[in-house]
Amino acid sequence: MIEAAIKQDAFQLSYADVARSSEQRLRELSMSGRATVGYVYPHIPLELFLAHGITPSLAWPDPSVQGGFEGSLQTFACSLARNLFSQRSTGGFSSLNGILFPCNTCDSLLNVADVWRHRFPEDKLFRLTYPAARFDEDSVRFLAEELKILSESLKDAFGRPFSKDEFAAAVALVNRFRESAQILYACRIVNPSTVSYFELARMVRDFLTSPNADTVEPISGSAAAVLKKLEQGGQLGTVKSLKEGLLSGTLSSTMIAVESNIPRIMVVGGMTEPLAIASLFKDSGRFSDEFIVLDLLSYGFKTVFTPPVNLEGDPFVAMSRSILNAPSEPTQEGLPRRLEFIKLLLSKLSINRLVVCEQSFCDPDQFETPSMLKLASEMGVPSLRLPIDPELSDRTRLEGRIQSFLETFGGGPR
Repeated sequence: MIEAAIKQDAFQLSYADVARSSEQRLRELSMSGRATVGYVYPHIPLELFLAHGITPSLAWPDPSVQGGFEGSLQTFACSLARNLFSQRSTGGFSSLNGILFPCNTCDSLLNVADVWRHRFPEDKLFRLTYPAARFDEDSVRFLAEELKILSESLKDAFGRPFSKDEFAAAVALVNRFRESAQILYACRIVNPSTVSYFELARMVRDFLTSPNADTVEPISGSAAAVLKKLEQGGQLGTVKSLKEGLLSGTLSSTMIAVESNIPRIMVVGGMTEPLAIASLFKDSGRFSDEFIVLDLLSYGFKTVFTPPVNLEGDPFVAMSRSILNAPSEPTQEGLPRRLEFIKLLLSKLSINRLVVCEQSFCDPDQFETPSMLKLASEMGVPSLRLPIDPELSDRTRLEGRIQSFLETFGGGPR
């Protein structure tokens, strides 16, 4: 029953439907009196905000908003930053009580934060500074101190101190979401027909818009139903091993062998929404988003495969360690490490197609794309370069490129 409902919902909903649903969730939160802070960089401590009685809500790009206010921004601002600023300039984000910007991760977002503060001085803006290096104890301690500063700022702005009890409840909630989403990601690699990519992206978006029991239940229920199905097919052990391998970034004992000519696509790139990619595939002729077996996108894989926060010891150190061990962006993670991981996935998971998304005007995306395409070529994996912006302003051409790519390399209509 659950599986049938999942497939029916995935068929009926559109990208625009889900975007409207996200807006409605925020309006309901605002009307309930719950303080809500938006954030624009996915690697934040959800647990910290929830421990202050505040709902953290990812500030999604809006495909219906055009960049009419770009004159206020520098020419090097990426399309995501432009879209977010244009939303605010046209009356968007009215349900938010504040917004968090990152420091030391992306020059474009940092500059937008500066312009935002000048243009909209009435808004509550918060900043979280990340360390330049990610994989040593000094970085963990540095970010822990920055999280303490953010915690004090939240207490001062909203009059709500950090609660250890609410922190423990938040850790349990977020861990339940990530555990379930990680299972679904692993299940799709083993058998993409278990749950549609569009539906998985939708459930992840719902939770990141409003992390609570109501939004975690559907993805938890879906994971339980899919696991039961795969257990009956004798694939449960493979799924669990794959999930742990993806979380650790090793996959040493995992190998997925698929004897089929059906495309198995991995989507990589920067801060691109999986739901937008899924909708492009759904609308590209008669092609299916089931062809996408894995994404490495910011609002998908990189958010889902964040290690759990440990409740023992200093909570700020625990949150810092969790964040810094999550898959990150080009400026933080480094190209060699990213290429090594992509090579591992291509060789271990029977990935036979690669789609590289480029956020328009994003320098890190555009700098690393040639290296990814070269790696795919060296491994004999056909690849597609897909420049994209939040508005999907060139949607027809994008759909045409996807359709041609699949037809050319053996992904015929189904």
